[in-house]
Amino acid sequence: MFQNNLKSLVKKNSLLWGKEVAEDYHKAAERDMEMHWNGYVEPALARHAIDYSEVVDFACGYGRNTDFLLRRAGRVSMVDVNKHNIEYCRAKYQNNQRVEVRACNGYDLGDIGEASCTFFYTFDSMVHFPLRIVEAYLPEFFRVLKPGGYALVHHSNYTKAGPNADFKKNPHWRNYMSAEIFAGLAKAAGFVVAEQTVHPWGVPNLDCVTILLKPHLETAAN
Repeated sequence: MFQNNLKSLVKKNSLLWGKEVAEDYHKAAERDMEMHWNGYVEPALARHAIDYSEVVDFACGYGRNTDFLLRRAGRVSMVDVNKHNIEYCRAKYQNNQRVEVRACNGYDLGDIGEASCTFFYTFDSMVHFPLRIVEAYLPEFFRVLKPGGYALVHHSNYTKAGPNADFKKNPHWRNYMSAEIFAGLAKAAGFVVAEQTVHPWGVPNLDCVTILLKPHLETAAN
C-alpha cells in the first residue's frame, strides 16, 4: 500500500518535469544556472572537503547542473524519473565517457549500488517534491553515499500551505517543507546536518540549501 501511494505521488508530481515543460522550464533554468551556481551552490561547496570522484546528479533534467559538476567531477551519474529527460541526456552526453545516465522510479535509487558515490547532489528539483517522497529518498541518498561523503540538497522552505495542498498554487511551485523538517528527516536517515542556508527565490526565505554528511561508522557510534 505504501509503495502504491508513492507511485501515485510520483505520477501527480515528479512526472510534470519532462517533455511537458521542455521548451519553457528547462531553457529558463539553464539560462539562470550560472547565477544560481555562483550564488547558492559554489559558496556552500567551498566550505566542505568534498570528494568529487564519483558524483550523482539527482533529478538531472536536461543536465544544466551536470555541466557545472563536470568541471571538477571524475564521473557523474545522472538520474531522473522522466523518460524524456533520460533520452535527452543520453543523446547529449553520448560521447562523454565520464557520464552515465540512469532512470529511477521516483521514490528510490535501486539501480545505484550501496556506498558507490562520493558526492550526492540535487539542485532546483526537490523543491517541488512532496514531503513523503523526500522522506522516502533520504535513506536512499544515505545508502548510496560512501562513509565520509557529502550531499548537497536544495529543498523548499515553504510551509504556508499544508502538505496536502496543491503545490502548483504555491510560489514557484514549492512544495511543503522547511529547513527544520528536512533536518529531522535527514538525521532520522542517519545523516549529520553539516549546514543549512536559507535563501530567497523571488520570495524571501523560500528555499534552503542543506549540506549533509554520511558519518563513518566509528563516528556514528560515538
